[in-house]
Amino acid sequence: MTRDNRLYLAWVVALLATIGSLWFSESRGFIPCVLCWFQRIAMYPLALLLGIAALRGDLTIRAYALPLAAVGWVVALIHNLEDWGVIQSLKVCGVGQTTAGCDVQWPIWGGGALAGLNSILTIPVLALIAFTLIIGLLSWGRRRM
Repeated sequence: MTRDNRLYLAWVVALLATIGSLWFSESRGFIPCVLCWFQRIAMYPLALLLGIAALRGDLTIRAYALPLAAVGWVVALIHNLEDWGVIQSLKVCGVGQTTAGCDVQWPIWGGGALAGLNSILTIPVLALIAFTLIIGLLSWGRRRM
C-alpha cells in the first residue's frame, strides 16, 4: 500500500466538483443541461472511487479513473466549444422540460466585485478545469525508487 498525495488531490477535486454541481442545482436552482448531466455521470463516480482508492492507497485505480475522467473531459470540451461559438453545426443540447439549454449562462458569482468572472469562469469551464486537474494528477508518473 503506497500513499500518493496526488491521488488524494484528485479525490478532493472530484469531491469539490460533485458538491459544487449539487450546490448549483439544488441550492441555487440552476437546471443542468444535457451535457451537464453527462459530465455529472463521469464526475460523481470519480468522487467515490478516488476517495476509496486514496484511503486504500490503491494506485491501480488510475486504469479505471483515467478513462472516465477522459470521457468527462471530452464532453466538457464539447460543451465549452458550443458556448464559445466554435461549434455551430453540432448542437447537442436543446431546451426541454427537464433540462436547460447548453447556451444558458448561469451567474455563478452573483453581483459585486466578482460579477465580471461570470463570462470567463462558467460552469462548463469549471468542469473542464476539474477534469483536466484530475487527468493531470492521475497521469503524473511516480519515480521508481
